[in-house]
Amino acid sequence: MFDFSISELALIGTVALVVLGPERLPKVARTVGEWVGKAQRYVSQVKNDINREMELAELKKLQEEARQAAQSVQSSLNEVRSGLASLESAGSKPSETAAKPAEAGSTEYAWEGAGESWQSSVFPKRYKPGPSVDELAEELARLKRQMAMPTAHTGTHRKYAPRARVNRPRIRR
Repeated sequence: MFDFSISELALIGTVALVVLGPERLPKVARTVGEWVGKAQRYVSQVKNDINREMELAELKKLQEEARQAAQSVQSSLNEVRSGLASLESAGSKPSETAAKPAEAGSTEYAWEGAGESWQSSVFPKRYKPGPSVDELAEELARLKRQMAMPTAHTGTHRKYAPRARVNRPRIRR
């Protein structure tokens, strides 16, 4: 922002010391430091606001591009639907036109299985159901009994005494 060398800053400091005196110089320096800090925070806030607005403009631009792409897909889908509707209204079925062999220069294409309807198939399960939570709890209890593990304490018996907080000196500020 401002380009001051060390010698210029030293000159400003000595002039301030002579003019203000050693009593008021620390207060003035603190006030100037606060003002500079506020100015820096304000500048960084303005920069952040500008960056946020630029990102918002970019996002709006991307949103508009996505909307245009979706509209073009929708229009092509509507064209395909209208083409199918015109074929059906003409009395020909799509399976009949697809079953005919493609002639040279014709835009109609035939593919294998075009006249067949799609059959949904049921896929086998990929997992086997496991034990329930209750069964797992019973199994854990059985294993604890088998290994003769002690049961958990209810909290009445502690291994160590709680820290004594009463005997600490209180630090007053």
